[in-house]
Amino acid sequence: AKRIQELVTAIEGSQSPSERKETAVSLKALLDTSSETYGGDAAVEAALAAGLPSVLRYRLDSMDGDWMAEAKNGAMDLMDEIARLPNLVKTFDEVTDIKNIMVNAAIEEQHGAHGDDDGHGHSHGNSNSGGRVYKSRRAAVNQTQATSQRPTPAHQQSRAHVGAGVSFADLHQELKDVRK
Repeated sequence: AKRIQELVTAIEGSQSPSERKETAVSLKALLDTSSETYGGDAAVEAALAAGLPSVLRYRLDSMDGDWMAEAKNGAMDLMDEIARLPNLVKTFDEVTDIKNIMVNAAIEEQHGAHGDDDGHGHSHGNSNSGGRVYKSRRAAVNQTQATSQRPTPAHQQSRAHVGAGVSFADLHQELKDVRK
C-alpha cells in the first residue's frame, strides 16, 4: 500500500517523461492482474484510496510538463492502459463522467452569461445536462446516476471556454475521493 501511494504521488507530481513512464510501468505491474508482480486487492484498494483514477484522468487531460514527449515515449498510453484495467475502469469512468458534467456545466454557465445566441444566429449550448448547472461534485454524481446520457467528451470541448468556470486542479482534487 505504501509503494502504491508513493507511485501515485510521483505520477501526479513533476517528473521527466522517462520518469513518468517508469512510474507508469511500476504502477501497471502492481495493478494488472496478469502481471507476475500483481499486488492483489490490497494494491487496488491502495490505488483507489490514493485517488489514482483522478490522477490518471488529470494526467491524460492536462498539458502539464512535457506531455508531447510523454506521448511519444509511451507514458500516456501506459497511463491509459492502467485506467482501463478491469479493477479500476469503473471508477475511472465515473471520474471522467463527473469531470465532463462539471466542465459542460461551466461552459453552459459561461454561455448563459453571454446569452444563448453566439451572434451567428445559432446556439452552442449542450443539452446533456438539460440546462442544469452543477455547482458541486455531488450534484454531478447524482446526474450520472440519474441518466444514461453521457456528457460531451472532454476532447470535443473547447479548452478556451472552460478556463473561466472550472479549475481543473480543484476539480482533480475533488475527484480523488470518487470510488465506484
